[in-house]
Amino acid sequence: MYACLSLQPSFLRNMKIKNKSKNLAIIVLPAALVAGYFLWIQPKYNQPNANNASQNNTVNPAIAVTTVNATKQKIELFIELPGRVNGQKISGVRPQVDGVIKEVKFVEGSFVKQGQQLYEIDSAIYKAAYNSAVSALKAAKAKRDRYQNLIAQDAISKQEFDDVNAAFASAQSDLSKAKKNLDYTSVLAPISGYIGKSNFTQGALVTANQADALTTITQLDPIYVDMEQSSKDAIALGNHEELSVSLVTEDPNYHNVGKLKFSEVFADESTDSVRLRAIFSNKDKKLLPGMFVSAKLHLKPFDAITIPQRAANRAPNGSLVVWVVGQDNTVKSQIIKAEKIYQDSWIVEEGLNEGDKIIYEGFQKLAEGVKVNPTPLVTQEIK
Repeated sequence: MYACLSLQPSFLRNMKIKNKSKNLAIIVLPAALVAGYFLWIQPKYNQPNANNASQNNTVNPAIAVTTVNATKQKIELFIELPGRVNGQKISGVRPQVDGVIKEVKFVEGSFVKQGQQLYEIDSAIYKAAYNSAVSALKAAKAKRDRYQNLIAQDAISKQEFDDVNAAFASAQSDLSKAKKNLDYTSVLAPISGYIGKSNFTQGALVTANQADALTTITQLDPIYVDMEQSSKDAIALGNHEELSVSLVTEDPNYHNVGKLKFSEVFADESTDSVRLRAIFSNKDKKLLPGMFVSAKLHLKPFDAITIPQRAANRAPNGSLVVWVVGQDNTVKSQIIKAEKIYQDSWIVEEGLNEGDKIIYEGFQKLAEGVKVNPTPLVTQEIK
């Protein structure tokens, strides 16, 4: 029996070995495939975390923006007001006696000096009155002298002597009046300045202190410019003393700077405005009474923080908002108070400090706390 077991044919043994190998291969191959699959897929499970981080970095990169700094500078503001030119002195020339104009003694439009004769009124009746007054005074003086001797001798009463003295004084007054009237027949310039056209010619009858002026004299140098300013603005500006005023006229080459002379202390009831008056040199006579000009009232310079207008945006409620870049390059919105503009920049009253970095370009994707990649703006690029 043992011999029978040991004497199996060799081909049977080979067949069994082959079958075992085959079975082993069937078992090992799937195991290897499974192991290989897990080895291959393991990185895949780890990779999404890296990809997610990469995607997060890609979704929220630092936003590229252009920035400017809030700067402090000297501000020189002006207020532009409509103005009208007026002569510093304007005098209407009127006769002070009745009579006929005998001669006009000036050239219309010329410069005349104070005291220069402008008209001659027929003086015949005034000369006669003067001569009569001279004679009356001589007679009154002679009588007074005679009565002085009589009163010394008690030959006349004191009342008689007083009456003679009164008559002498009256004669003196009559002579003075007659002389004045005679002098008034020469109509003289009351001020120096440029004289206008004559409203009356030779042969015209004129009367003392008539309503119509014979002519008008205007002093052109210096000259006034009157401006109107609302009472509200006048109160806000406060004291106007020593402010300079420049003018804009139709002549682009005209340059002249004057000084504010005074401001009315009351407002016009009909317009609620206050009148300001400036005085200018006018040697070249480029300013003429009645001209309309644009006057610039230059306010006192002051220091203030400014930012380009483009760096601020209007919020729906109307407030001005800027984006401020922090030291860690994160941004936050900031409401500022700015009501005036100076050379294309906002004058910031509240909300920013000198040196604050604010965004000038690149607002589109900004939000509170977002990181940015700031690039300073080149000065020449500001418009």
